[in-house]
Amino acid sequence: MRKGAKHFFGTVAVLALAGGAAFFFGWVQFRIKTDECGVLVSKTSGVYPSVIEKGTFCWRWEPLLPTNATLLTFQLKPRSYHTSVRGALPSAEVYSAQVKSAPDFAYACDIDVSLRMTKEALLAKVGDSEITADAELEAYLSRTADRVAELVAAYLIAESAADPTGIATSRSTEHILAGIGTDDALDGIEVVSLFVRDAKIPDAELYERAKRTYMTFQDYVDEALIASAQHQADTILSDNRAVSRLTQIGETLKKYPELSEILKNGDSADFIKSLNEKVQ
Repeated sequence: MRKGAKHFFGTVAVLALAGGAAFFFGWVQFRIKTDECGVLVSKTSGVYPSVIEKGTFCWRWEPLLPTNATLLTFQLKPRSYHTSVRGALPSAEVYSAQVKSAPDFAYACDIDVSLRMTKEALLAKVGDSEITADAELEAYLSRTADRVAELVAAYLIAESAADPTGIATSRSTEHILAGIGTDDALDGIEVVSLFVRDAKIPDAELYERAKRTYMTFQDYVDEALIASAQHQADTILSDNRAVSRLTQIGETLKKYPELSEILKNGDSADFIKSLNEKVQ
């Protein structure tokens, strides 16, 4: 009886240890730190459809198979960036030359922005193998911060053009975020905070006036070029006809020597009349 009991309790102990090991290795949430989230990727199931976070129980069987599963961890906290964008409106130098004061149609925008990738977007990026480590997430968010600066600059330029008497740079953060359409433009990146440090916006009204002046001038140039080309074509055509006529006259004189005698006698009227008859 004692031997059987020992065997029974030994079996129970082995099963308990095996169960404990299985529970431990499958308890993926245990390996997540407080300020992190995890994405479980396995050969058998692909990307687990939920982000794993501290405080939310998650046990999965995939890690029980050796080399089958990998738990990717990422920082949850928003990341802050200071970035800027600089450029000029299309054909700025060309249009500026049309105005006596040669205005500067360049723009610049410096911003502080805090970004965070949504959980749904993170799962999608991992699934596409676009992001597989926290460093890659950092690089992706940094590029997005540059994109935000471009969108803010474009928004301020458009607002200045729509309301030349207003001050586009005084728009609230809410207006700017609504104006740049972050949900569609940033592909799953959440703008936690945004502050426009400095912005230089060109005079949109003056730019349009300079553009119209240049276009009008270009129309005159095009018309003049067309007229000149037509005149040159007419001249060339006339010259070609004259050369052709002289060639015909020369060939006619060779063919009809008597015409030369008429010309020598000084009777130009008879010569022209005879020549026309021969040429026609």
